[in-house]
Amino acid sequence: MDRTRTLLSVCLAAVGFWTADAYADDYITCESRNDRYQSCPISTAGYVTLDRQLSGTACTQGRTWDYNRREIWVDDGCRASFRVHTSSSGHHDNNDAKVAAGVLIGAAILGAIASNANKKDDKYDDNRYQGARHSSYVPGWMVGTFEGYNPLYNADVTLTIDSSGRATGRANGQTINGWINDGYLNVGNNAFNIDQSRDGFVTSQVGDRQNEVRYRRVR
Repeated sequence: MDRTRTLLSVCLAAVGFWTADAYADDYITCESRNDRYQSCPISTAGYVTLDRQLSGTACTQGRTWDYNRREIWVDDGCRASFRVHTSSSGHHDNNDAKVAAGVLIGAAILGAIASNANKKDDKYDDNRYQGARHSSYVPGWMVGTFEGYNPLYNADVTLTIDSSGRATGRANGQTINGWINDGYLNVGNNAFNIDQSRDGFVTSQVGDRQNEVRYRRVR
């Protein structure tokens, strides 16, 4: 118990007192009137999916709608209900969840590779990429499973990213969810950027570049 409390304190200090408390998912309706651009604010940052299309005009992610940590935007007649996934799942004990969150954030395995690696060769040649406004775009080479080791907490961490940008990290038997958006790996209230290294990547917490870890891709 003392070891857990000590580790928890270190983790919280390292990540700026981020907590893994669960929030109810938000549902936001956003409408492009007269085919014009419209943005709708998000109260709590989270992974966004289209819940229900309400317009006859197609709502295509990256082309007629997309999102970032602050807002959802629509254009060209798209009107839809969007779900902002802000709840944390997979946690059975809040203290253990915070410890796992601290380890994951400290390790911050992948991040958003799109902002740094192979933009010309990989990003723009992918027919899924919808253009400069497509902030939620995830290139195919970014999808997979990655492993890292956090020497500070003596913890192995695994992160899996799917093609939609949803990120799932596992450490110490706990699961923490995040998402890729706008060139960053987002976990709760924290964001991480990434720099390519000779044998993999180095991730660093925005606002605290000392909090960085090297990792490698496994599949």
